[in-house]
Amino acid sequence: MIFCGEMTEKDRENAMEITRQDNEILDQFRGKLDTTVQQIEIAVERADFYEDDDEISQAAERIFDKLQIINSEYMKWFEVLLSFVFAIIGYMAPIWMLMFQAKMRQIEMEDEVMQFQTIILMLMRIERVNVEIILEWLERYANIFKEPISRCVNNYEAGAWEALEEMKEDISYMPLVRIVESLQAAVEKIPIRDAFDELESERDYYQEKRKESNDRLIKRKGMIGKAIGFAPMVCMFVGYLIIPLVFIGLTSMSSSFTTMTSQTM
Repeated sequence: MIFCGEMTEKDRENAMEITRQDNEILDQFRGKLDTTVQQIEIAVERADFYEDDDEISQAAERIFDKLQIINSEYMKWFEVLLSFVFAIIGYMAPIWMLMFQAKMRQIEMEDEVMQFQTIILMLMRIERVNVEIILEWLERYANIFKEPISRCVNNYEAGAWEALEEMKEDISYMPLVRIVESLQAAVEKIPIRDAFDELESERDYYQEKRKESNDRLIKRKGMIGKAIGFAPMVCMFVGYLIIPLVFIGLTSMSSSFTTMTSQTM
């Protein structure tokens, strides 16, 4: 069943053969800017695909027009610019991803340490609570620092101070290092309440710091959202008003300059 406007199988094969013949001749003259229609006609006659002179002339004209389009192609300035932009984006994307992951990991570490501080503030007021119990509770709720805390709990019986010292060497986040130093002080028979006497003030400080960081992040997101919201209007204003006016002005200046030059001559 043949629908309206659809090519038959014979017409399709004929069109494919014409295209193949045109491509073969185009390959012969590709890059040759001084090619003439007569040279193409000679090449078409040699192909023995067309028998009538009118068909040869029409084919030569068609191939000549295609050749002009092919030979006039060149690398445009915006294509070079886009290639550099995409190259920079492709080169910097992994670094930006790592920076983003590092920032997110920093926020997660702050949240986890604040959680540790809350747990210690609750446990330090309970009688008969020691450092080992605090470590076990920290291990239950740990995520990022779970591995060093678990290793410290496992090695605690072999030596409390040494296990805490090893844990302090494994971590580099200073708020958690200060907590470990307070636990070391509590191991030396100092009451846990006295070892963590500054913990509540530190927790308040980190809460205020985190609140300020969240406020800055919300403001930044708001600015980005406003920029994205106004972007379509700005693009439409520039694309439909400014660029056409500039183009019309340059065209008018060029035509006026040409007229003045012709009148002067």
